[in-house]
Amino acid sequence: MQTGYQSNVGESSVFLTGAGGFLGRAVVKRLIAGDSGPIVCLVRRPGAIASSKISYIKGDLLDPKSYRDHLKGCDTVLHLAAITGKAAPSEYLGVNRDATAMLAQEAARATVKKFIFVSSIAAKFKDPDYHYGQSKLEAERKLRQTALDWIIVRPTMILGTGSPIEQSLAKLATMPVVPIFGNGKVRVQPVFVNDLAKCLVDMLDDGSLSRRTIEIGGPQVVTIEELMQLIRQRRGNRSHSAVCHLPIGPISACLRLAEPLLRPLLPFTSGQLASFRHDGVAEPDAWITARQAGMRLIKEMLNAEA
Repeated sequence: MQTGYQSNVGESSVFLTGAGGFLGRAVVKRLIAGDSGPIVCLVRRPGAIASSKISYIKGDLLDPKSYRDHLKGCDTVLHLAAITGKAAPSEYLGVNRDATAMLAQEAARATVKKFIFVSSIAAKFKDPDYHYGQSKLEAERKLRQTALDWIIVRPTMILGTGSPIEQSLAKLATMPVVPIFGNGKVRVQPVFVNDLAKCLVDMLDDGSLSRRTIEIGGPQVVTIEELMQLIRQRRGNRSHSAVCHLPIGPISACLRLAEPLLRPLLPFTSGQLASFRHDGVAEPDAWITARQAGMRLIKEMLNAEA
């Protein structure tokens, strides 16, 4: 299945995965609005955004034959696709690690000039319960072993309309008493989805970022408890609410025991408590610092349309 632009050999183009996701939709809109060439999107379902610049290719990351030929002639792979949520450890490794390694191998064969991989700040958490973060870290290791000209991007918590993490936190933040796992002092540095998308598109033609790992966060650092209160206010609760600090260790241990049999029925997994256990703050980088002055503040992120 193909719609939209049919790329020609030798014409600059981007091969994009995850175009239908929360971040992917923001990236596609920015690519269309900018000066980029054709965009080849690997999808599992037809794309929702129509443009003369876009070709939608129906395929599967775990099946290189489904996309191999479409990499030819593409200058850059922008790899956003990932499995999140309450997946089993084997699923995280299969999609986030193994499929990334396959895509990188195929990109090298197709002589793609640049490979931009969107990982996660969770890759540095060193949390054995957070299989998502571990799978991203292992994918990074696989990519670093290639001869590709790669950039690894580790975004912090991504906010904006439709943000999965924001929706999850809002369910807790709007309760009569806000439950906080741990002491609430863990630091977070949210980034607005459109600001992150702009950074990714800016990287396409920036030759200074070759074979680098860059962590991207917004201009503000707050505690997770402060963020929860801001989300609560955004949802119509004008005053701060009382909070209940819950012991994260025992809760994690109980979830860990239940997950093998009850994972689909659980409200969240032990790994998904990682945002309450680890600082989600980016290491300073001059490339990002130069752009943070123009990024949204947290209150603006929570009030903005993505």
